[in-house]
Amino acid sequence: MPVTASLSSYFVGPMGALVMSFISLSIVFLVIIGLMLVMKATGKLVASFDKKTTGGK
Repeated sequence: MPVTASLSSYFVGPMGALVMSFISLSIVFLVIIGLMLVMKATGKLVASFDKKTTGGK
């Protein structure tokens, strides 16, 4: 019968702390990049609507 270690056993000691900090910083920066892309897309969408409304006058 194989021995299965719990997930928390991989994050023990200083090396585990470094792994956890790398994972958390990666998640934070991915969220920030995602929000930045949403803001850029929203800006382009609004700019295209502004062109349509001002060009029709």
